[in-house]
Amino acid sequence: MSMRYQAGIVLPGYNPLKVPNAPTIGTATAGSGAASVTFTAPSDVGGGAITGYSVVSTPDGVIGTGASSPVTVSGLTGGTAYTFKVFATNAYGPSPLSAASNSATPIPVVGSALGGGFFAGQISTAGNGIADYNLVVGPVASAQAGTTLTYKNANTATAGADSDIDGPQNTADMVADGNSTVYPAAHFCNDLVIGGFSDWYMPAKNELEVCYFNLKPTTTVNDTSSGINPNAVPARASNYTTGNPAQTSATDFKDTGTEDFAAVSYWSSTEGSATAAWRQYLSYGYQIAQTNSKNGARRVRAIRRVAV
Repeated sequence: MSMRYQAGIVLPGYNPLKVPNAPTIGTATAGSGAASVTFTAPSDVGGGAITGYSVVSTPDGVIGTGASSPVTVSGLTGGTAYTFKVFATNAYGPSPLSAASNSATPIPVVGSALGGGFFAGQISTAGNGIADYNLVVGPVASAQAGTTLTYKNANTATAGADSDIDGPQNTADMVADGNSTVYPAAHFCNDLVIGGFSDWYMPAKNELEVCYFNLKPTTTVNDTSSGINPNAVPARASNYTTGNPAQTSATDFKDTGTEDFAAVSYWSSTEGSATAAWRQYLSYGYQIAQTNSKNGARRVRAIRRVAV
């Protein structure tokens, strides 16, 4: 009886004259911690019907299986570029491997560890739907202020800190304009060093919104007057519905978890007017820039960017 070793396993009944030809590779499309791979079945199935397909990643050798195209390969590392090959199997054994697919880079799973914190979503600074940064929210124990802080100690203007998407520049403008007594929240974020990273900052309005959309801690009904975000990926051209976004699927970020946002309002770094700054309620999503509010005490949580 013929046999073949594959991945350390003896396959009885292997007959190289009766296995299928190699499938024809199609396209690999990245998802969240996964990739979907298309292919075309071989025209010559060998001595028996094909019983299934296996798709193998390079690197890591992660395998996804299925009965037909496409096959999803899960358990991939976000930010790693992968190619894929596919083989078919019938009763006589596995076919040769196909050619390699295009390269596909999965995004991390929301809430998974990344760059000193946790993946919160992607942004497009150009607002064209093409991601250029992954957002990393810092650990609650070190990146979230232990007490509420003010945006500024006075309801007066700050030159430059008015971008809806450029949190690093907003934060730099505040730090340059005054010390930690003048800008407590910005200096708290700016001065952090976590996981060896020192580029933490106070999120801009649309960056904070991405954190809410993907890491909403509660099951509370959303405010339907907020939610439009051209810098989200994908972009959102309409406001929240009562049920979308839902409570996050990231266990640690639910309101019973260890990394959840408090169900209160958080400062963004975006100035709304001379006397107001934008903030968002992380319980139900409401965004507001209230007049004469800069010297009010709110939560703040630092984030950082990782280029895609």
